[in-house]
Amino acid sequence: MKLSQRRGIALLLIMTGVGMAGTTLAGAGSMSASEVVACDTLVNLRVLMGQARADLGDHPGCRRIARDRVGAPEHRAMIGGAPFECLAVRGEPSCLWIKP
Repeated sequence: MKLSQRRGIALLLIMTGVGMAGTTLAGAGSMSASEVVACDTLVNLRVLMGQARADLGDHPGCRRIARDRVGAPEHRAMIGGAPFECLAVRGEPSCLWIKP
């Protein structure tokens, strides 16, 4: 199997919700209730969530933001029965994907 085919299969598995159960975010353990993890793209968020133990430092497209900066949804998506929202964030040029 070619490398591009393996990457395609891996992305497909991530996008269909495999590996979501029991997900924890390392580096997010010390996160306060006033913070959320937000990603530039839904793919970045899904990759982060798909790892059993993920460090935000390994995901340049994801970061912690203050919950009070988060506004209304601009886009919504359902993947594997799980809802995702791209929310407006004060000070950001575009919405950020945050798992509700």
